[in-house]
Amino acid sequence: MNKKTNIIISGLLAALAVVVLIWFVNANDGSLLPTGNSKEISVIIRNQSEEMVDDVIETDENNNLLDIMIEHYDMEITEEGFVETIEGVEQDAANNLFWVYEVNEEMVPVGAEEFIPEDGDSIVWELTEF
Repeated sequence: MNKKTNIIISGLLAALAVVVLIWFVNANDGSLLPTGNSKEISVIIRNQSEEMVDDVIETDENNNLLDIMIEHYDMEITEEGFVETIEGVEQDAANNLFWVYEVNEEMVPVGAEEFIPEDGDSIVWELTEF
């Protein structure tokens, strides 16, 4: 091979290496090394008693519940951090219907932005009348 061909091949290999590196970094949430610190949680979404969603989600161990929900579902959140709409279903203050969540069948005393789910948690969001 001549010098020009070697330069072209070297350039193509370098470009391929850059593409693979970019893909790898994006696939690992911006880290060059995989963290290996993921968790699986179950998410159920109910409009009153009607089940809309029943998913198992794998996510990073440090993600809070609100970030997980925003990443996987169509959500509308107030400036104060309250959930107004999930998957196109809006809460209705006039009829006292509000989105609330439970973890492992227990009410949680903090907002979704503060709650960090653990591996295996079962999270149920329900549009509930108060």
